[in-house]
Amino acid sequence: MRVLLVAERFRPQPGGVAVAAERNARNLAPALERLEVLHLVDHLPPGVSETREEEGYLVHCLGRAAREEDSLGLLEMAALGLARRMGAQILHGFYARPAGFVATLAARQLGLPSVVSLRGNDLDRGVFDRTGMLHWTLIHSDRILVVSRALGLKVAAFASRQDAVFTPNAVDGNLFRPVPAASDLGPDQVVLFSGEMRFKKGLLPLLDAAARLAPNPVRLVLAGGVRREAREAFRAFQQAHPQARVLEIPQTEDPQRLAAQYCRADLVVLPALWEGMPNALLEAMACARPVLATAVGGVPDLVIDSTTGWLFPPEELHLLDRRILRALAEPPSVREVLGSAAREHVLAHFTPQAERERLLDVYRSLIRP
Repeated sequence: MRVLLVAERFRPQPGGVAVAAERNARNLAPALERLEVLHLVDHLPPGVSETREEEGYLVHCLGRAAREEDSLGLLEMAALGLARRMGAQILHGFYARPAGFVATLAARQLGLPSVVSLRGNDLDRGVFDRTGMLHWTLIHSDRILVVSRALGLKVAAFASRQDAVFTPNAVDGNLFRPVPAASDLGPDQVVLFSGEMRFKKGLLPLLDAAARLAPNPVRLVLAGGVRREAREAFRAFQQAHPQARVLEIPQTEDPQRLAAQYCRADLVVLPALWEGMPNALLEAMACARPVLATAVGGVPDLVIDSTTGWLFPPEELHLLDRRILRALAEPPSVREVLGSAAREHVLAHFTPQAERERLLDVYRSLIRP
């Protein structure tokens, strides 16, 4: 099979979409006759492309234009040209807009099948897109893949499609596993958030909880820092609550360092307002850490309440500090049992091998004999 993967983001770009797209390309390449990746970047002039060779596949970077419609036109032209040159049999858009839209549009022009992977934000926020681009994509793509069962229900409600395929994220248990903890942070209990903190990830309720937790020996660690657009709100919090124990750790791309950070945590927290299937929870659970998360998006597909972690409804985010203290008050032996069960759960159901086979099954179903 020859597949062109059009991605919204791709490593080394930041974010969960880039991480998942790169993981899928790396895992799929050995099983495919040919795989090439196309994505937009900001560091190149509009329409200028660069190609690099990864192990088993090519990555084409295309300069983004100032206006979205111009970027879409450039991406469409590049996708059509690449698909023809490589003799693509399937176009796979990773994220609904722009990648999924362009992959579906190009595939229809070439008479090829298209696949669109929905990741979370692209549907949760995209349903409010007034251009109709998302709805057109969902109607005309040959296969819709969803990273959570909740997204599948939303596809049915929004586009009247009942055939969305559940393809959850995965984690490499050899990279993320229990390891010696990162450098000591003192006697405080450590509550870790992993990733770039921002509004959708629960920035405001987490900061409110940090302020309320200040009298307790609990340190909140933001492993990945605060995204640029949320920086002003974070600075205002620091000025208003200088007593709050909040530590920023720069983002790392090194799985060993990240695993060590997880293993230093007494609790990993994700107070998200909406989610796809968060890589951070998969990684933390693979490192056998107890997790506390809002029951949104794909989180309930991953976390079994009181068995592999703790869930709570997003409407109770104002009680996050109490939830954290309740989890930390559990005996270490209870948290260890939850952490061990979490690792066993992700290694049984959320492996890169299982993710690859699900995608290959979808591809095979689209290739005409």
